[in-house]
Order: sequence, then structure tokens, then C-alpha cells
Amino acid sequence: MAEVQRPIVPRRLFRYRSLKRCADAVQQEIDSILNKYLYCAEFTRMNDPMEGFYQPSKLLSGKSDYRDIVRQITDSKSDVGIACFTETHEDVLMWTHYAGNYTGMCLSYSTKELLEGLPHHVNLVRLAYVDEPPLVFPSEVRNTDNAAIRILSQKKYNWAYEREWRVLGPVGQVSIGRVQAVKAIYFGSRFDLHDRHQILAKIQGSSIKAYMMDVDGYEHTWEPINAAARPKNKSR
Repeated sequence: MAEVQRPIVPRRLFRYRSLKRCADAVQQEIDSILNKYLYCAEFTRMNDPMEGFYQPSKLLSGKSDYRDIVRQITDSKSDVGIACFTETHEDVLMWTHYAGNYTGMCLSYSTKELLEGLPHHVNLVRLAYVDEPPLVFPSEVRNTDNAAIRILSQKKYNWAYEREWRVLGPVGQVSIGRVQAVKAIYFGSRFDLHDRHQILAKIQGSSIKAYMMDVDGYEHTWEPINAAARPKNKSR
């Protein structure tokens, strides 16, 4: 029997952030960076209305306790929080959809430090993109938590451009540990100047690099805007 190889994990994972979601979004982002945690949201808060769908096998739908099984799977899905990442900070559609039409930012995480800092009961998954909802069999519902993770690790193929990875953990704040996993902040070209100064002041003296986007024709260019991001002069 052939073995399924695990996906190659990128050295960096990126998280697009919109600051339009609420009045104190900037403070929430600063707090999550400085206090080293992720916020994992319920699957019902994702922008895809098909999120969490699955298809029961004929054997599963024919079981006498099928309604109880559906309820258990629903409860398990509701207990799983999601933090979304991708493999690039250069995607035009992602800047538009997930960073408030370029008014937001994108955080760059060290994948190694992210994995080392997250609790053991948290999963990092590479999304599979499929034509139909995942099929769930009776053997899989012996552990509905595992079934929920598999269901939330798949999306319809139309979303493949996102190249998404997910941290699946408890709903709410999930600690990343003591090491700072955020390595860089990329500010969108329309980012508010006052908010940018506020964030730069909070990360001053840290190793987090900061870059400001400029839209040049059909390209993004990046200007280093703090000491950590500027090239160091080599001593002669």
C-alpha cells in the first residue's frame, strides 16, 4: 500500500488582517502580536457559506442513531476554532478580500516557531480543495472531534487560489508560547497613517520588521519603514 506524504510546510505563513471589522481592531491586533496569541473563530464566522458541509455515506445515514450522530458532529465543529493563513503576502485578491481593500495588513509568521509554540492539542492543516463535500463514514464518527477536523480541512475547489493553511484549535485566544512568531508586518497601500504609527510604536525595539506597500503599475513594491527591516551597514 502506498503512503501519503505530508505536505511541505512553508518557511513562512501569512495572515491577512482587515481593520474594518470593529472599532478597536487595531488594538486587538497589537494585543495579539505583543501577547503572542492567535484568535480562532467559529466556522460559522467564515466568509464561505459552504464551510463545514459534509456528506454522510449511505451506511451512516441509514444508522438508527443518525440524528444523534449529526448533532454530535455539529457540536464538535462548533468547538473547533479557525485561524486562517496562506503561503504568500503578494496576492491581489487576498489584499482585497481579507485586508479591507488594501487598508489592512498582512502578518508574516515563522512556521517553525508557530508550530513549536502552539499547544499539542492544536492542529495545523493544509486545506484540500475538492469538487464535493467530504464524505463521512460510520467508522469516522467514533471520534466526532476528528471528523470535525477533517470536515473543516476541506473547501470547494473554487477557493484553491487562497493556498490556505489553518490552525484548528479551541475557539478564542490560543497562545503561541514565549517566542515571537511574528517576523514581519506588511502594511497595505491604503493603511491609515495614524494606525501605522501606533503599531510601529508598539513594536519598536523588537525584531519584527515593518514594510509599507507601494502600488507600482501592476506590481507591489515594499519599503522598509522601521529599523528592524532596514539593511544593516556592513563594517569595513
